[in-house]
Amino acid sequence: MRNFILLVIITLSGVFCLAQNDRKLPDISMEDLNGEKKPWTNLNWNNNPYNFQFAIVTDRTGGHRPGIFEDGVRKLNLLQPEFVLSVGDLIEGYTEDLDELDRQWTEFNGFVDALEMPFFYVPGNHDITNKVMEDLWVKQFGTTYYYFVYGDVLFMCMNSEDQNRGAGRGTISDEQFEWAKKVLAAHLNVRWTFVFMHQPLWHQEDTKRWKDLESLLTGRKHTVFTGHEHRYVSEQRNNGNYYVLATTGGGSALRGAPLGEFDHVVWITMTEEGPVMVNLQLEGFWTENVVNRATKTRIETVANKVPFQIEPLYAKKTFSEGTVNVKITNDQDVPMTVKFQEGFSWDISGSVDQPTLEVAPNSVETVTLAIKNRRKTSIADLKPFKLKANVSYAFKDATAFEIPYTYYIKPEPMLAFASNKNTKKVDGELNDWSNLFYTLPTKDAKNLSAKFDITYDDNYLYIAADVKDDHLKSLVGSSVWSQDHIGFVVNADPLQKSAMNIGNRWFEESIFAMVTPQTPTGEVTADAKVF
Repeated sequence: MRNFILLVIITLSGVFCLAQNDRKLPDISMEDLNGEKKPWTNLNWNNNPYNFQFAIVTDRTGGHRPGIFEDGVRKLNLLQPEFVLSVGDLIEGYTEDLDELDRQWTEFNGFVDALEMPFFYVPGNHDITNKVMEDLWVKQFGTTYYYFVYGDVLFMCMNSEDQNRGAGRGTISDEQFEWAKKVLAAHLNVRWTFVFMHQPLWHQEDTKRWKDLESLLTGRKHTVFTGHEHRYVSEQRNNGNYYVLATTGGGSALRGAPLGEFDHVVWITMTEEGPVMVNLQLEGFWTENVVNRATKTRIETVANKVPFQIEPLYAKKTFSEGTVNVKITNDQDVPMTVKFQEGFSWDISGSVDQPTLEVAPNSVETVTLAIKNRRKTSIADLKPFKLKANVSYAFKDATAFEIPYTYYIKPEPMLAFASNKNTKKVDGELNDWSNLFYTLPTKDAKNLSAKFDITYDDNYLYIAADVKDDHLKSLVGSSVWSQDHIGFVVNADPLQKSAMNIGNRWFEESIFAMVTPQTPTGEVTADAKVF
């Protein structure tokens, strides 16, 4: 039976190759533009008929997280690959209960039936662990390993579970090895060979004929894709690229790409030089309606507002511990959920007394944030800790979304300005300012220094500054912003509102003035807003 199946597949593969190589290129017609200059880089179209694209999904199970694989299916339909391959662990399995296995396979097959392109099954240890599961696989899919040729590329879908030994003990049996040997011998001149299986057998011992199979791959251009470990890693070995893919819904701590823990699909473009591969994280691409007019209006209603007011925490030179109130305002007609997450800092610890709470429509809640100095160092040396808050609203008939807010919390020293006792004159001279108290940090203190001071009386603020710059940029007829300048911004909002001001509308909410140095022609550029 195996030889008959091979003959049929070889015949079909020839048809697939012929169709692939006879692809008709699109008709191209360019407007006849006069002159040598054209609004494009070149007309070397990237449309080689030998190129094609396919996708790979990886482990769905082994602690599956509902909805993730289905999301991957929807996004594959957006990408429109020519076909999709798998590397196993499609169901949870690990049972001999046929009713339960039927239920799991019915569920999974329903997922892949939604794909708009062919899907190729590969077994994992969660799909075949015992004779009952193996027989059911063969009953459904005919064989546990097979191959096809597409675009003069050999695809070998193999079974690392062919002795039912379970996780970490995968194998290639004598029978499967002999089959693979014949397939490879029959396709010596393909331009590339892909091998798909579940367990990365080069990470394991006692894998039976795997090393023999690997030796057959040494002399040909090939790539191997596996899953199983739920952590992405690529390596070059045996004259090829070998990959362990992460997850498409399988159990994972999801600590991010640098740790190889993420949900993804793999996108392969097969070129004449070889495969070009990219990992597409499921969170990274969206439908065309990710934001539409209806959701835009709703988002603008809530996202442009700041529901939090955090009391500023002022202290003297030292700080041990303290608390601040966080006022939360929900001005919508639906409930609002707030989830706090305290970040880590070596210097400061912080904790919210209600990490998660629901704020009723059109109401206000207050939580307490406790802050401690972990290092007992001065305020100036403390680094802030990060407080995150995710806000969501229970809007009906709307796509769910969370609005993230991030605050960096630390105590600040309370500064006091000295009063002006009629000793400071507004004359452009610094003779009556004995010492300027504040120094601005600069990257090049040798060539640039800036000091300033502030005082006040019943009517005015007085600001003095002394700037020394060895490389002065002063331009006639240019804006203040495009040249060296000195200026100030004064915000007169109430203390708590001012402390929460992120500065994005400072030019509307504050008093400011800026002035440039005098140019060689004596011109001075200024910009100011005074109430």
